Amino acid sequence: MKKFLYLLLVLPLLGVFTSCDDDDKDLPNVSLAIDYSGGTEENGVVSVVQGNTLEINALKAIPAEGTKEATLTNVVYFLDGVPVGRTDIMPFAININTSELEVGEHYLGVQATVLQVDKSVGFAVARFKFNVLPNDSQEPGGDQGGEGGGTLTPDTQITDQGK
Repeated sequence: MKKFLYLLLVLPLLGVFTSCDDDDKDLPNVSLAIDYSGGTEENGVVSVVQGNTLEINALKAIPAEGTKEATLTNVVYFLDGVPVGRTDIMPFAININTSELEVGEHYLGVQATVLQVDKSVGFAVARFKFNVLPNDSQEPGGDQGGEGGGTLTPDTQITDQGK
C-alpha cells in the first residue's frame, strides 16, 4: 500500500517534466524563390523568345525572418493550369520548351509540400507570368539569345490542404 501511495505522490511531479509546444500546429512561414535562365525579367514578368527554353534551375523555400529552416518536396509545375512536370529531387529543375507555345502571355505555376522545423506540413502555391515573344523580336534589355536569368519571388500562398 505504501508503494501505491508513493506512486500517487510522484505522478504530479512527472507533469512538471513534460512540455507542451503548440508551435507545430502553425503553418510554415516561407516564400518561394525560383532561379531561372533562358529569359529576362521586367516588372515581375519573364520574357522568352519563341523557340528558346525557359529553364527553372532551382526552386527554394526561403524561411521568413526569425523562423527555422524549411525544405520542399512533391513539386508539381503547371503551364497555363495544365500539369507539365513533377519532381521530388532537389533542386526541382524543369525546362519549358517554348517552340510549340503560342506567342503571348502564359502562366507557370508551382505547387509544393513545405516542411519547416516546428511547423505543421503546409502546401505552397505560386505562379508567375511569362511572355513568349516572336522569333524575330528581342527580349526586354536587348537580349536576343535568351541567355538572361535571375531569381523570381512570386506571391506564395501556404495552406494546410494540398488542393
